[in-house]
Amino acid sequence: MLVCKAITDIPQAARGGVVCIGNFDGVHLGHAAMLENARATARSMNLPMLVVTFDPHPMRLLRPDTPRPYITTIEQRLNIISRYDPQAIWLIAPDREFLNTSREHFEEHILYRALRARCLIEGRSFTYGRGALGNTQTLREAGAEYGWDVVEIPTASAVLGDQTLVDVSSSLVRWLIGHGRMRDAAILLGRPYTLAGKVIHGRGRGGSILGYPTINLACEQHIPADGVYAGRALVAGHVYPAAISVGVNPTFGDGQRTIEAFLLDCSDNFYDQTVELAITHWLRDQERFPTVELLTRQIGRDAARVKALSARVEHHPSPSYAHAQEGK
Repeated sequence: MLVCKAITDIPQAARGGVVCIGNFDGVHLGHAAMLENARATARSMNLPMLVVTFDPHPMRLLRPDTPRPYITTIEQRLNIISRYDPQAIWLIAPDREFLNTSREHFEEHILYRALRARCLIEGRSFTYGRGALGNTQTLREAGAEYGWDVVEIPTASAVLGDQTLVDVSSSLVRWLIGHGRMRDAAILLGRPYTLAGKVIHGRGRGGSILGYPTINLACEQHIPADGVYAGRALVAGHVYPAAISVGVNPTFGDGQRTIEAFLLDCSDNFYDQTVELAITHWLRDQERFPTVELLTRQIGRDAARVKALSARVEHHPSPSYAHAQEGK
């Protein structure tokens, strides 16, 4: 995977071809349709494919007071994009100067002179240039002068677990995650929602008091609604079924929101290592138990459900969770 952080780093072999530009946060079904179309177009025209994306998101500079948590880490995003076989990914770190670029300058100096674009693959909501004055229509008009084609990808749609037909968007994915609807989020993403972060030290209650040692994750992504979930952990090249707790540990009154996971059949602490937690099913709300013994019993029941769900996924390894019957 060749990631270029400056336009001068983009090799000549990646220029003069099919260009696909977007934030791609989440790399959901709509993004996947764009990237797959770009790959197919590049192959049919015998041209290179170049993907252009941004980190941080431009809106973090334009609207710094508006929270915009990421769905995917930049490492996850680049890894997923790379599966579509681009010759290179141009990762732009936008600054005020870049965001102040006029659409005409972007068309002539970046797309035409620097990238030598022959075809651009974009979604209907694509905008560019100062004030977001550029769109797919102005891109087509510029193409008449500069010699590129524009393919506009229709908005992707999907059917949620309750049979609601929705347009796929990063905003809707965030909303579903924020409401604990992990199966529906997985439908729009085409895969389970996955948190990634370093393992940090917690309060040590899991193993010493409850008998269920947990790992605590430091994470900057969009955090699901408070609750207990089933999922799996990927760490050190191994995959473990995991019971995942998001919230403030109401039984102990901690007050600080944490992400903890009990990895079945694993007692390692993995401190300072990177762990990915794929969250697949909602199990229950967080609850304040009157005694530690009752909490321990409930954790045991949670672990048993995680084990059962994990066995079902292993026997039916579908990338879609649209037909799962348990939880949100």
